[in-house]
Amino acid sequence: MTSTPSAAAPGTAPRVLTVAASVDPHGDADGLRVLAPEALAGLVPAHWSAKYQHWDDREVQGLLALPADQSDGCKPFSAADAARLKDRIAVLAWSTREPDRACGSAPRANNAADAGAVGTLFAADGDHLGEIAGNDRIPAAILARADGERLRKAAQAGPVTVQLATPGNPLHGAVAQDQPQRTDTLTSFTSRGIGLPGLVKPDLAAPGETIWSAKVGSGSGGMREDGTSMASPHVAGLAALVRGAHPDWTAAQVKAALMNTAGDTWLNDGQRGPVYGPERTGAGRARVDRAVATPVVAYAAGEAVDGVVGLSFGPVPVTGPTELTREVELRSFADRPLEYRTGLRRGHRSARRRLRTDPGPGDRPGRRHRPGQGHPPGAGQLDRAPDPTLDLVQGGKARSYRGELSGRLLLTPADTTAGELRVPLFAAPRAASDLTAGQQARLGRSSSLLTLTGTAAPSAAGGLLSAFALGGEAPRWPDCPPGTAAEQDKTPDLCVTRPGDRAANLRAAGAASDAPAVGGEPLENGTLYLAASLWAPAPTPVGQFAVRASLDTDGDQKADVVVAADRLKGSDVLVARTLDAKTGEELDVQPLNARWGDTDTDLLDSDTLVLPVRLNKLPGLRQSTSRIRYALWTGFAVPGLPDAKEALSSVGLKDGKPTLVLDVLNPALDIRNGAAGPAAVATPEQPGTALEIRRRNPAADRLLLVHHLNPDGRRSEVVRLR
Repeated sequence: MTSTPSAAAPGTAPRVLTVAASVDPHGDADGLRVLAPEALAGLVPAHWSAKYQHWDDREVQGLLALPADQSDGCKPFSAADAARLKDRIAVLAWSTREPDRACGSAPRANNAADAGAVGTLFAADGDHLGEIAGNDRIPAAILARADGERLRKAAQAGPVTVQLATPGNPLHGAVAQDQPQRTDTLTSFTSRGIGLPGLVKPDLAAPGETIWSAKVGSGSGGMREDGTSMASPHVAGLAALVRGAHPDWTAAQVKAALMNTAGDTWLNDGQRGPVYGPERTGAGRARVDRAVATPVVAYAAGEAVDGVVGLSFGPVPVTGPTELTREVELRSFADRPLEYRTGLRRGHRSARRRLRTDPGPGDRPGRRHRPGQGHPPGAGQLDRAPDPTLDLVQGGKARSYRGELSGRLLLTPADTTAGELRVPLFAAPRAASDLTAGQQARLGRSSSLLTLTGTAAPSAAGGLLSAFALGGEAPRWPDCPPGTAAEQDKTPDLCVTRPGDRAANLRAAGAASDAPAVGGEPLENGTLYLAASLWAPAPTPVGQFAVRASLDTDGDQKADVVVAADRLKGSDVLVARTLDAKTGEELDVQPLNARWGDTDTDLLDSDTLVLPVRLNKLPGLRQSTSRIRYALWTGFAVPGLPDAKEALSSVGLKDGKPTLVLDVLNPALDIRNGAAGPAAVATPEQPGTALEIRRRNPAADRLLLVHHLNPDGRRSEVVRLR
């Protein structure tokens, strides 16, 4: 068993059971005591901070106090607030959505302690609490919404005394917190899985929040934990129960039984709102009683999908009418013939896309059934529609997403005692263009027009284009020799055992500046754009690998700035983060591909990427010194300041130093969308779109065009100018 995966994690292996974390009705919380007033006195469920180690050997109690100058404690408290909090327990606001938090638990606890508070309570705005770290100076505890509001209002009305810690405190994990309305929702920390051709993950969900588990070295003691690492052991135990009931079943059949009999998980409490799709919970929440009892299992058909249950079409670029099929096979262990009726429970759908089933003859176990995904002829536009369970705005910014078409294939038996079966279905169709450079026409000695040709995407946008001066190209990494299975077995020259590893293999790099096209002061209003084309698409630009750029902005032959593909803290909003190469100080944050996620730039499952950075954030740039040197490179997506010495692939990098030259105020190639139009960056494109190319240097004769909505392998195009 394995918890919900990131790229290249064991959880992406087709045969394993990958588990998301759901919520069950019962939780084992810690506790605090309200001592006064008498009307409020009693135990209150809470989650204690992990770093404070004196919950059961010190006495900590006091009056509750609310700061007036700020509510969350993320900044040092004013003198007036410090006087309010001194020798009291600070009540601070807490958001259960990480992207909406100005800071974590440690800064709040530190600021409260610095103000003289003896403890702090975090009053949450929801019931999905999770665990908090706090600090080792004062106790901190987080309260669910209703309890936090009750204590906050009481503290506003009069004195409220609370006991947080006491010698011999028995309340660690000992206070029941029953919230039946939250049953079969998902925890806030369980991550989205993957939807690739032939593979959709996770497979199942199981409880993973406030799980009481044995603690090593504690004798009969335990500890409460959150995580998919708590959900996975549940499913391991359920699989053992199924195997115990059916010792002759294979591991793949046990997996299928658990998935086929799962139940829905929901976005909202009370089993309301949208049902989570396969990329979030696979088949749904495991129900072992039904898994043990099922006489039939269903799974993806074909030798190439051994151990796969769900049916996934993965990303599907659609340039016109498109129809794809996948097959599912039923295996019966019953002592009698059974017949099933096929149906669909649709989850997420995008306009003009549909799922349908072809039951095939007989509709019996042993037959193969063919769910299909189509874009019907004459359907018109195929616009992106989000998974309705997504938070489309995180941290105040629109996140990138791909349209989904998903649900579950339902197999309903004529004999109702056999039980209904379900198989996850997933597809991510998108409107794709097929555009390319066409004719060139000279307008004069230093200017020309380039016309685009091909097919626009069947969407409102039609296409999206960015144009750059080509900086350089890099070769494709070869396949490793047959039989190479591990890193230590590889040849001395770099090679790949998995085609997806070429998502770290740069194909081409380029740069552009819109300074000549912007109004006002170019250095103040202009932006530098750095483009990377890769030899393979990545599910996300910040997965196992990430693209970086090194910039020498002051001409000292050393990198002054690093621009890295990253996420906004605590969110899925994808950004280009610009850092000082020496100190790691953040200088700028811009959206990847120069647009926030409410514009579809096909940023996911893509083999191209654009890193923007504002010119006024680059140190050392002046009107008289506007030449920079740059390089693009890839590396593992690890925390900390990226180091070019760890580059996996690069263009323009020599001995860790950038070498490609661009004058950001007077670029050798100034590319506009139309004559005297705006800079050609993330600009709409259609057949017949004309680019004006202004050449300041005749030697600059190659363009890197990025057709953002083209299919993989055809998004980037190198064009030689006449």
